[in-house]
Amino acid sequence: VEREPKATRSGNARLHGMTSVTIGSIAYIATQVRFALSSSSVFSRTDTTTDSETFYHSLLDLLEDPEESKEIDELILWWNRQIFPTASAAKRPISVNSALSKIRQRRLALKEISSPNVTPS
Repeated sequence: VEREPKATRSGNARLHGMTSVTIGSIAYIATQVRFALSSSSVFSRTDTTTDSETFYHSLLDLLEDPEESKEIDELILWWNRQIFPTASAAKRPISVNSALSKIRQRRLALKEISSPNVTPS
């Protein structure tokens, strides 16, 4: 039976303390993939063939556009689940009958009981 090869050192994300995907990391990776698929032999932000710097900044503009925020949030959530599945567990929907949901409901109920109902005069 063949065994899967195992990494002997941590990946770059772990080495740099990265626990989630960011807009910048998506733009950077897309720029790297675009370069890898191009005919250019040297990566340069000012390369006239791929114009990587302009491509990167155009992607950032799109990903930071408030009108795209719903889709971008879904995109980031999807990538986080793919790349950082254990770190993104907290972002998954919580089942209504889960222990966490019941704890949160109880905490909210206790908070409402202990907070006096103050109305402005």
